[in-house]
Amino acid sequence: MVALNDAYAKLGTLSEERARRVVELIDDLAELEAREAAEDLAAAKAALADGEQAVPWEQVKAKLDAVHGID
Repeated sequence: MVALNDAYAKLGTLSEERARRVVELIDDLAELEAREAAEDLAAAKAALADGEQAVPWEQVKAKLDAVHGID
């Protein structure tokens, strides 16, 4: 994770207050991503419980690639 290491290194160049705010924003983003992942998992479990069939990743990827013109 080179980008993450670079970001942490740059925190040292910021004022303490600004660095604290950046870390708070990163923490907020991590929390939002965790909530989104939990919601996605709950939705997937509900869909499977309703009898929907899981679609293999290869099929999903092939369809997305076709829609976006990717070989």
